[in-house]
Amino acid sequence: MHGTYGSALARVIHLSDRPLEPSIAEPGASPEHLGDPLRHFDAELDAGSHWYLAALRACGRWRQATEAHQGRRLVYLVAREALDLVLLIDRIASTRRDAVPRAERDELRFCGRPPIYVPGHEFAAALGEPRYTAYLNHFYGIDVEEAVVHAVELEVDKAHPLDRASGDVYLMVYGHTLQELLSSYRAAGGLEDDGRVRWADWKDFTYWRFRLRLRTQVPARVASDTRKGIALLQRLRGVGADESPDPLRPGVAPRETPDASADPLVIDLRRHV
Repeated sequence: MHGTYGSALARVIHLSDRPLEPSIAEPGASPEHLGDPLRHFDAELDAGSHWYLAALRACGRWRQATEAHQGRRLVYLVAREALDLVLLIDRIASTRRDAVPRAERDELRFCGRPPIYVPGHEFAAALGEPRYTAYLNHFYGIDVEEAVVHAVELEVDKAHPLDRASGDVYLMVYGHTLQELLSSYRAAGGLEDDGRVRWADWKDFTYWRFRLRLRTQVPARVASDTRKGIALLQRLRGVGADESPDPLRPGVAPRETPDASADPLVIDLRRHV
């Protein structure tokens, strides 16, 4: 496997003392309140642009980190750093069901597969640098991080029965059990234990684990575990070891992934349009 993927993670994270206070859109908010991304999306569709590319460019104008929409709380910016791009694209696409084929929209939101190929440079340009960086945070900090855990689970399943009985996956990856990790996560965020973890909170918890792994483990161990996650994603996608494991960036080359020597900023979507 190409080593760039495994060494990419140090750049993806940057901790900042500057707090983010994301604006929150209320139900029924107008396009003007949302900084006109939906109006631009409409205009591009009416001009003949493909809906997916138009939605990417609308994401590049989006200002809300979280939103109350149709009775749901939608968190687009996880932990103030990681952009859930598929969720945001689906939110934008939902406003023009007449122009967005349902099958294509479902394929994107349920399988993560876009309807058309968008070259890596065009994908990054549509989002703009801050949001593209935030998207990479989500890919490495949530998608890959979940794959790391599943990859170790598969290793445990293949182990000798005597070894398998003592194989606590979270303990093996993070040095703590799942319950210990949840307790620390809740304590850090001042959250109460109500006996369940909502999906949006699980994403935040996954990103928190990613940051914990970067902070507490030696770089060689981080790279090794991350390569396991990347390899699993590549197998699931049926691509080669030097090909992108990211469906939204199928043409991205390993050298185009984040450089371990640079850190992105915490993203405030309201300031980058």
